[in-house]
Amino acid sequence: MRRLGAYGLSFRTVPFSDDNRDLWDAWVRSNPWASFYHLWAWGEVLCKTYRYRRYYIGAKQGDKIVGVLPLIYIRSRIFADKLVSLPFAEYGGPLLADSIESCDEKSALTALSERVSALAEGLGVDYVDLRQPRFPLALTVPTCVSKPLRRYVTFVLDLTKGESELWRSLDKKCRNAVRRARKVGVKIKNAAFDDVGQYYRLHLLTESRHGSPPHAEAFFRNVFDAFRREGLRMTLALYDGQAIGGILAFSFGTKLYWFNNVLDRDYARLNPTNLLLWHLIEWGMQNDFETLDLGQTRPAETGTYSFKRGWSGREVPLENQVLMIKNAEVPDPLQRKYVILSRLWSMLPQVVVSQVGPSIISRIAI
Repeated sequence: MRRLGAYGLSFRTVPFSDDNRDLWDAWVRSNPWASFYHLWAWGEVLCKTYRYRRYYIGAKQGDKIVGVLPLIYIRSRIFADKLVSLPFAEYGGPLLADSIESCDEKSALTALSERVSALAEGLGVDYVDLRQPRFPLALTVPTCVSKPLRRYVTFVLDLTKGESELWRSLDKKCRNAVRRARKVGVKIKNAAFDDVGQYYRLHLLTESRHGSPPHAEAFFRNVFDAFRREGLRMTLALYDGQAIGGILAFSFGTKLYWFNNVLDRDYARLNPTNLLLWHLIEWGMQNDFETLDLGQTRPAETGTYSFKRGWSGREVPLENQVLMIKNAEVPDPLQRKYVILSRLWSMLPQVVVSQVGPSIISRIAI
């Protein structure tokens, strides 16, 4: 697919594969709008764990890459067939080169939109979900309707303030919780590959308590294997030598991303999550990171929302672009049927949860 730009140079789209993954990553790392999740290895982890198919597309002007778009194809009779950019992430969507002429932005996005339109029609998907896209798309599918999806917010902490100033800006409850965890003897450990099993045990407890399907253990092992040399920060909170909590975070450029946390509720009174998060903040400041993104949450989730707000971050609304092609439903955990299913799910034995849950969450892919 080719389109002419303002200066007569044509735009065309090209597929990326494992053979040119280094070219993809080099381009993504140089882009100011990119996120950790745009990296090639994130899609690789998802495809390896859940057997997704990926379509990573580049836009070229002449021989120069001027844009990229990572897409993951997910099939589900219950939760709809979709193209998602990107699953299990707050961020995705197309990226354009910072150096592209403003007059050529539209041509580049049109080329990508036409490619996605053809792909969506060929696969017969119900919708395309772009997570917090910097640049929106406009599909040429006749039935397509673009809908903004505003369900989540995140909190972004400024790590350039300095430790003392940031500490003073925390909610008093947060500071006291960190002090208490230290006082009772909670210790922090940087996780090794052999510790992934402990992290997963806590993940099963956490998701069962929340009434949510868990990831597969292979997901965490694949994440660890893919990013252990660069980009991964997994820590465990120990009490009397036992893992009672954990945090998984990612780094990219000058940014840190909190992916998830796990907790043994029997030890919640010891505040391991508070200590883990403060430890991550200290590590981030010591290693010259500028921001920490606490990840998506909904204001309706009062406990999680209040906890994250207490860390003095800037509240940032997240808006997805959903391109509806058919009359389908985008999964929403707050819909009544999902609330009922969540309550039932929390009652299931853990052995059932660990076996069935991954196949469900892989199809929902929020």
